[in-house]
Amino acid sequence: MGRSSQQKAAENRERIVDCACTLFRERGVDNVSVADVMAANGMTVGGFYKHFESKDALIEEAFARTFGQSADTWEKVFEAADAKGGSRTSELVRRYLRNSAPERRCPILAFAPHVTTSDSAAGAAEAYACGTQGLFERFVEGERGAPGDDRQAAMLLFAAMVGARVIEQAVGKAPWVQEMLAAVRDFADR
Repeated sequence: MGRSSQQKAAENRERIVDCACTLFRERGVDNVSVADVMAANGMTVGGFYKHFESKDALIEEAFARTFGQSADTWEKVFEAADAKGGSRTSELVRRYLRNSAPERRCPILAFAPHVTTSDSAAGAAEAYACGTQGLFERFVEGERGAPGDDRQAAMLLFAAMVGARVIEQAVGKAPWVQEMLAAVRDFADR
C-alpha cells in the first residue's frame, strides 16, 4: 500500500469515527448500524471491516473521542469563565443545562443507555466509565483547589446537573422540569 493509500485509509477511518460520534449522540448507539455509519460516509459496509474488527471496536473508539471532545469543550468553558472573572462551575452548569442539539449531546447522557444493557461490550463500558470519571473529576476540580465541603457540594452539583438533563431528555420541557433546571442553575450560582 502506497503512502497516499495509507493516508487515504487513515482519513477514511477518521471520517468513520467522527460520523459515528455524531450519529451515536444523535440517535443512540443501539439505533445506529454499521450500514448507517458507512452510508453517511458514502462508503460500503464491506469497507468498514478494513478499518475496524467490529462495531464494538468502533463504539469504543467513538466513546473515547467523544468524551475527549467534551473535556476540551469543558476546558473552553472554564477559560471563558476565567476571562470574565466568573465561577467556572456555575458557567459550566449553565451551559450544560441548555438543551443542546442531539448531535452534540453530552456523552454521559447519550451513551448511558448503551452501557446499561447486557449487550454492551466491556471496552465500551470501560471507555464510558473512564470518560465519565474524567468529566466528573474535571468538574469537581473546576474551581481549582476546592477543599472538603466544597468538593462534596461540587459532587452533588454534578449529580444534580446530569440528573436534571436526563429527566429533561426523557420528559421534555414540562413546567416542573424547567423549575428543576432553574433550581440547579440557581444552586450553581451560589
